[in-house]
Amino acid sequence: MSHDDENYVLGYGDGAMDWMRSRTVDVHGAFVLPYLEPGGSLLDCGCGPGSLTIGFAQYLSPGRVVGIDRERAQMAAAIAWAADHGVENLQFETGDVYSLPFEDACFNAVFCSAVLGSVSRPAAVVREMVRVLKPGGIIAMKEFDHGGDIVYPQTPQLVRSIELYQRVRAEHGHESRGGRRLREWLHDNGCHIEHSHAFFDQRTAATDLPDYVDRNNRLIDEVLATRYIELGWATRAEIDEQARDWERFARDPVSLYAAAWVEAVGRKPAEGYGRKPAEG
Repeated sequence: MSHDDENYVLGYGDGAMDWMRSRTVDVHGAFVLPYLEPGGSLLDCGCGPGSLTIGFAQYLSPGRVVGIDRERAQMAAAIAWAADHGVENLQFETGDVYSLPFEDACFNAVFCSAVLGSVSRPAAVVREMVRVLKPGGIIAMKEFDHGGDIVYPQTPQLVRSIELYQRVRAEHGHESRGGRRLREWLHDNGCHIEHSHAFFDQRTAATDLPDYVDRNNRLIDEVLATRYIELGWATRAEIDEQARDWERFARDPVSLYAAAWVEAVGRKPAEGYGRKPAEG
């Protein structure tokens, strides 16, 4: 399947872009840094607006860093930033994660975040990432796992909102519990697992939770609401009531919203792939 057959559920509106641009290497990509050495090469798959890619380029300088994404428009600001700051070891390309436009074994490291839960054949994407990785190189992945999320307290409207979101992911063939499968995908593609860690991205502070909920409501309003209505799953009035319940949730001092994530690092064997890669 090519990238033309995929549909990014969250879209590319302001809500989605705000979250993507907020990711930094020092926080979101910190688990990768102990495995990197300045001068090495790295491919950032599904790089989005490039905030992580820029951080990797600064860390690995003068090593080569490439960001690849299906939507070049996302990268415009990062491309401009790199040009303005004279960053010569960073480049961005439009491409398909199912068929990366690179030769075998040409990167020391390959990274992706929130990609494998947004494609219909994640094992095939991992296999392609391993293909372009040098023997002995590392593959680092970070993914949400909605099966581990904690949202408390929940009203019937919040339960329905969560159900709709997970249902639309399933409609597109996406794995909403992808985080727990990272070790599996590494193992099935012949990599030695060197690190894995499950954790909560926790939003409980009085200032953080309203902003988090506001962003999520914008994501629904910009993209998902139209899809829910087209599929006959909800009416506009129901979606608006769900948004109001999320706003009340954000103002409730007892509320807890903890999003589950998993990060993992694997190493490609120095001699071949080891176990036969999985299909699919």
